Amino acid sequence: MVVSSGTVRVAAVNDYEIVVAGVADLLARYPDRITVCDAITVDQPIEHGPIDVALYDTYGRVGIAETALRHLADHPEIAHVAVFSLDITPALIDDARRAGAHSFISKALPGDAIVDALVDVAAGRRVTALPGQHTAVPAELDWPGRGDGLTQRESQVVVLVADGLTNREIAEALYLSPETVKSYLSDAYRKLALRNRVEAAAYVRRTQAFHRVEPPPRA
Repeated sequence: MVVSSGTVRVAAVNDYEIVVAGVADLLARYPDRITVCDAITVDQPIEHGPIDVALYDTYGRVGIAETALRHLADHPEIAHVAVFSLDITPALIDDARRAGAHSFISKALPGDAIVDALVDVAAGRRVTALPGQHTAVPAELDWPGRGDGLTQRESQVVVLVADGLTNREIAEALYLSPETVKSYLSDAYRKLALRNRVEAAAYVRRTQAFHRVEPPPRA
């Protein structure tokens, strides 16, 4: 598959509507270079292909979601898959490459650097785009619980707690230590005035921002 003429055609991919919308909003600031063709969840069909780059946001996924990445990498209308993550570690890169990911782009990059990386990915270059001194996530990117003061990492930990994972399982999923997960969870509980995992799960269920799109039933 060749790169589309003119702008790079991108699909933003994740399970959470608020996450996908944030990625799409960020990329929409660069209409001379990027066309956001689809903002989808895994298992939804590509409606406006072909796609030069599927930008896969790892938020809320256990590990690097091997099944999801393989699905995207094998899709006939997707040329390249780029992983979009807050922390890009060697372990994440190794796991994601085995699942078919082409490139890696940090969320801690400014918007124009993210776009530069997408252009390079679409041109067939294998990219690992990491931040230098810049560490703030672009304002357009969003995540569940941000309005309640949660950082993106705290939000991910709360989501995985609500999914029933232990601290050790969350640590493995996010490539962190169990002690670091415990610290994030403690900070999230304090910010949300929660006492335990049961209350955290109830918070996720009742908060609309944490709405997770379910894949359509198979015919």
